[in-house]
Amino acid sequence: MTSVEASTEHRPAMTGYLLILLAVVFWGGSAALAKFLFIRHYDTLIITQMRSTLSFLLLAAYFAIRDRTVFRIRREDLPLFLIVGVVGIALTNFTYYYTVATATVATAILVQYTAPVLVTLYMVFVAREEQGSRIKSASLVLALIGCYFAVRGEADVIRLPGWSAVTGPASAVFFAMLMIVSKRLLKTYSQWTVLLYAFGLSAVFWQFVNPPWIIVAADYTPRDWGVFWVFAVVSILIPHTAFTVSLRMLEASTVGIVSTLEPVVAIVAAWLVLGEELSATQVAGGAAILAAVVLLQVNPRSWARFAPGEHA
Repeated sequence: MTSVEASTEHRPAMTGYLLILLAVVFWGGSAALAKFLFIRHYDTLIITQMRSTLSFLLLAAYFAIRDRTVFRIRREDLPLFLIVGVVGIALTNFTYYYTVATATVATAILVQYTAPVLVTLYMVFVAREEQGSRIKSASLVLALIGCYFAVRGEADVIRLPGWSAVTGPASAVFFAMLMIVSKRLLKTYSQWTVLLYAFGLSAVFWQFVNPPWIIVAADYTPRDWGVFWVFAVVSILIPHTAFTVSLRMLEASTVGIVSTLEPVVAIVAAWLVLGEELSATQVAGGAAILAAVVLLQVNPRSWARFAPGEHA
């Protein structure tokens, strides 16, 4: 392969990395913003619901005018879209925030970010759509260790009382399903179709949980609605668009590993914006996750690969 060919082949991958990094920055930064809103007595449910509902309305209005072909899907693919929208977005958010409320933020983050392990195992050994590598395995282990220390690395960090023993692991499974099923849909549909139905079906789910008449009765002010719109754009519309496009360019397991940078961004943002403590242990954890992402850039031809059913 010539240097020009290698550069051309490398370009989409680098774009994919930049997009998932963009998603991570917005996701992590919006975590600090969400905490600020919760402190200001905004309800967790309404904030979570408005993220997907308002994002759907923006996309639906835009494509209703510009390109209505985005709305077309095959009936047999509707269950996959339901998984992405209801399970991947709505239930991931619900189980994550329930775990935060009943356990600890550290526990919720650490448990949810075991999702890349599930994605890697499924894509390599079950779907056999990806080839495993020692680089990817090392990156995955390093990222998990980094996540542990990023949430302070305390021996008793994992505490799952009551129903959080269910919702914690469920959030990881649901997040993994989001990556796996989105990757499958992107083989057939554009990222805009996937996003439109993901947000739309998530919005429909939330209408059953928190119906429109309850929202109307809350009598939110124009300022409140401004907050909802801004938060929807920065917390899910921009980052989830970048995340979905990156899935088209990168392997799902790679996207999962890079996404473990989100808690690092969230912790730094909380330190800068909210004045929360940032310990040396957390800095070390963040450095480990950064090292895991850098390790993914190493040329895989220099390492022995293993395929399902083979020994490294």
